[in-house]
Amino acid sequence: MRVIFISLLSVLTLLMSLAAQDRSSETLDIYVIDVEGGEATLFVSPSGESMLVDTGWPGFDNRDAKRIAAAAAAANVSQIDHLIVTHFHTDHMGGVHQLVEQLPVINFLDHGITVDQGERQRTAFERYVRLRNRHTHRVVKPGDQVAINGLDVRIIASNGEVLTSPLPQAGQMNPACEGFKFHGENILSRYGDAEDQRSVSAFVGFGQFRTVIMGDLTWNKEFPLMCPDNKIGLVDLYLISHHGSDTSGSAALVQAITPRVGVMNNGPRKGGGLQTFEILAGVQSLEDIWQNHYAVPVGEANMDERFIANLQDFAPEGDTSTIHLGSSYWTHVSAKRDGSFTVTNSRNGFSREYGPRN
Repeated sequence: MRVIFISLLSVLTLLMSLAAQDRSSETLDIYVIDVEGGEATLFVSPSGESMLVDTGWPGFDNRDAKRIAAAAAAANVSQIDHLIVTHFHTDHMGGVHQLVEQLPVINFLDHGITVDQGERQRTAFERYVRLRNRHTHRVVKPGDQVAINGLDVRIIASNGEVLTSPLPQAGQMNPACEGFKFHGENILSRYGDAEDQRSVSAFVGFGQFRTVIMGDLTWNKEFPLMCPDNKIGLVDLYLISHHGSDTSGSAALVQAITPRVGVMNNGPRKGGGLQTFEILAGVQSLEDIWQNHYAVPVGEANMDERFIANLQDFAPEGDTSTIHLGSSYWTHVSAKRDGSFTVTNSRNGFSREYGPRN
């Protein structure tokens, strides 16, 4: 009997060891979903809890909701536990009604009330409010946390306000603030700054791995977040602001957070601005940029096609809306607690591994 007991004990010890190894290999998975110039990024924690940031465009035969649902299925996610609507523009909020027909959404988080006064924008917002009122809804402010097991999710900007105290491991003086130039009013109004500058932005930490997703937070609003001190700290993955548009992603932001990899959720003719590529090129820590689309206007500034999930130009020249209804590809990030991560282009299966930050 003693031999049997030792044998059973050994088996139990082995199983516990394997379980521990299993836990150490668990990942945070991020799916940067192609909604062709809109925004939809799915975070899935090791516990299986999910957080979706934005829902893409409305219409197009439920195209964007279907693409989000496909990514959720690939991640074995059957519901969206937390939906962050960064702001109330159609390319970020518009797909929500189609989404709830595809997947249950448990918690809605946003910055509260739109400041857009146009009839079309107000009608779309009021329709959204009727939907969120049927769910648990929370207005978030800088410093708030989103409770997801295994992750550190903190709101760093919302409703035109930003963090006033730095995150842990942050707070260093930011030399990239020197010479910061604010964008003028005519540029800001052209790009709908009223809602953009109120974007909900979030930090996501997983062990040693750190990333940020900024929504459409504007160049000018990055200044109080990053200057004179860097309130975010270093990040491994920069989910590039505002689809890569030139109205966000200042040097004061990207030079200070020193990302190792950037992923841009741009469309063929929306986002992916030349200035953005030039600023990113000046970040010495940056190893690679991955794009969800080939950016037609910038030509040779695009990355090698191995790093671009969708190569086709679906939108007519001069049209920033989206018309493609067929298949598309996402960019997948799989991160480990030690700060290492892998990025994969789902179109061609090309992957690259990035070790922990030195």
